[in-house]
Amino acid sequence: MANYVGLDIHKRFTYGVIKNEQGNKIKEDKFENSQENFDLFLKDCKPEETKIVMESTGVWEFIYDLLESKHYEIKLANPFRTKAIASARIKTDSIDAETLSDLLRANLIAESYIPDKETRKIRDVIRQRKTIVKGRTQIKNKIHAILTRYGIKIPYTTLCNKAIIWMLEEGMSNLPSVKTILVTYVSLLDKYNEELKIIDERIKDIAEKSSKTNLLMTIPGVGEIRAVELMAEIADINRFESSEKLCSYAGLVPSIRQSGNSLKFGRLMKQSSGALKNSLIESAWIIVRTKQENQLQMFYRILCFKKSKQKAICAVARKLCCVVYAMLKKNQEFHYS
Repeated sequence: MANYVGLDIHKRFTYGVIKNEQGNKIKEDKFENSQENFDLFLKDCKPEETKIVMESTGVWEFIYDLLESKHYEIKLANPFRTKAIASARIKTDSIDAETLSDLLRANLIAESYIPDKETRKIRDVIRQRKTIVKGRTQIKNKIHAILTRYGIKIPYTTLCNKAIIWMLEEGMSNLPSVKTILVTYVSLLDKYNEELKIIDERIKDIAEKSSKTNLLMTIPGVGEIRAVELMAEIADINRFESSEKLCSYAGLVPSIRQSGNSLKFGRLMKQSSGALKNSLIESAWIIVRTKQENQLQMFYRILCFKKSKQKAICAVARKLCCVVYAMLKKNQEFHYS
């Protein structure tokens, strides 16, 4: 007898429902997220006779790893494609868990891709770097705002070390109270820079040890950080049947609305990997701005006459996405024809 388990997971607790092959409810319970509670809830379910499904939320990894270590068969449901739950008029934890169990029993789960543990660790490192960069940018903006408020113009284009020294020694010599505030922000900025150096070294080590990142770094404008990000977001290239599938995953294809003889193309798809999309667009900007003449640069210039710069750069990013797919699929370095 097979057991079908639907788990509606939250930050602190989980609501679980267990059904048999006939759809009869065997057990349901609400419990806190801990190994002991999951073991207690699944104590009568043998791993070889049990299938489990849960939605891809912000806390799925901990629960997935916990259940995987017990050798359960687990499916991760894509929340955007689980319409039976999203469109329900009456929505409770019990109904959500029960609906997941029924969809699993009918083999109607729209699954999300589950990367391996190593890829997930690399993604965490990349996202940690983004958080640090964002925090550093906020501190820099705060310093610029204070300088603007008091009408002080630094004789440098960026907040480099010379600019900071001038600002504290000369620019704020007549404003001791404001200088005290700026010293605090400067110390925070130094801390962000130190942490950024440490994490950049970690990313550099990851890039050196991977043949995929060394392959991607042959693309002009793609350095160590960008290559590691592309590798982590794409993960296994073989899960994409074609370059069009990868472009769709990256959100670089237009949305389509078709009804009868009417066919309309809309904006770029929102349900996509935002990190992969941003990485490809930033790489595309570097390529089109390089001094070396290349086909992608010419393609961008031609499109700029017909469309806006934003649409043109998205088209270049899509071409670059196809290039990345071909490189990883064929294991070949980048080169202009």
